[in-house]
Amino acid sequence: MLLLRKLTNAMLRINRVRSVLSVFMTFWVLKVQRRKIRIYSGDLGYIGEHTIQSNMRIVHEKSDLPEYAEAKFIAGIGTNQGGVKADMLLEPVNAVLAARLRDRKSCEILSIGPRSFGELLNIRSHGYAPENITGVDLFSMFSKIRLGDMHRLPFPDNQFDVVLCGWVLAYSKNRSIAAAEIIRVLKPGGLVSIGVSYTTETNDEQRRKRGYLIGTEDRIVSCEQIRQYFGDDIKEIFFSVEPDPEQNHSQILFTAAVK
Repeated sequence: MLLLRKLTNAMLRINRVRSVLSVFMTFWVLKVQRRKIRIYSGDLGYIGEHTIQSNMRIVHEKSDLPEYAEAKFIAGIGTNQGGVKADMLLEPVNAVLAARLRDRKSCEILSIGPRSFGELLNIRSHGYAPENITGVDLFSMFSKIRLGDMHRLPFPDNQFDVVLCGWVLAYSKNRSIAAAEIIRVLKPGGLVSIGVSYTTETNDEQRRKRGYLIGTEDRIVSCEQIRQYFGDDIKEIFFSVEPDPEQNHSQILFTAAVK
């Protein structure tokens, strides 16, 4: 069993393998079983406009939003579902856990906004036990991804050892409440790892290029801005990467322990 798990994880480390598996699972649910994507029906007052439709296009072409040239589909199913960007959040977390002699298989880990099943497969490939991996999103086709809003996470206090918040915080209109929810569901000393895309384009330039604004008007531009959302509840910052102002598109990364 141990050898099989290692071989499975090794295969899942390949982004194309994860993407193909996730695409097949999406095709099976939407085209064969003809099930509809479940969409969160609660209060969306803290969520930026177009958030659900924009992110659903990772898995499904149907949308009222303008076409976007970089999106690729086969039979209406998005082809880029491997969740590769989660590596940027997981690798600093893995280093901290290794330094603390923590076994990843025993860690309860939450992915906020995984979008596709591929991100959960990616988390598994890093050595986390499948039964300890949970996703939460505003839309879902799978039981492992629960419907929920990051401002009202559907989990009890102190449940998770690790929370990944990958490229979703920018969609929030009240990031301090989202941060408070992350703190609430983390165990004391738990790890949060956050990723945010950065662009030198103005909001108006984004609208002209894509037809709508990604995220909210108030954009995240630094790690210090992220830290401030958590107030005095950050215990220790382990990893931070500021955006590159010389690049049109780069990433902001922030990994820390909460008190």
